[in-house]
Amino acid sequence: MGRYFRVSTKRSPEFSEGRGNRGFFGKPTLVLFWFFILAACFAVAIPAIPQYHLLKKIEVELVDTKQEERRLERRIQQLAAEARALEENPRYLQERARDPLRYMRKGETIIQIQD
Repeated sequence: MGRYFRVSTKRSPEFSEGRGNRGFFGKPTLVLFWFFILAACFAVAIPAIPQYHLLKKIEVELVDTKQEERRLERRIQQLAAEARALEENPRYLQERARDPLRYMRKGETIIQIQD
């Protein structure tokens, strides 16, 4: 035996095309909810902006400091090599003393050319 279903021409409000009444989450409450979310985002972001700028400033200073450190390390290596040469290489020591300090050996004649 077949079953018979009653067909109604009236549709239930649940299946209507409009949204209908949303209860507690009506349009004003939904607007206030999103306004609260937006305000919370701004409350977090606005205090963070100065800190972000300070972070960028510190990062720039760090890069400058690292470049200065590398430059000073190269200078330290140059001075260490020069000190080692002065201690171990008598010819280099002699060159350094004779040219800028105008030292000479016995029997040498220094000729100075002026421009």
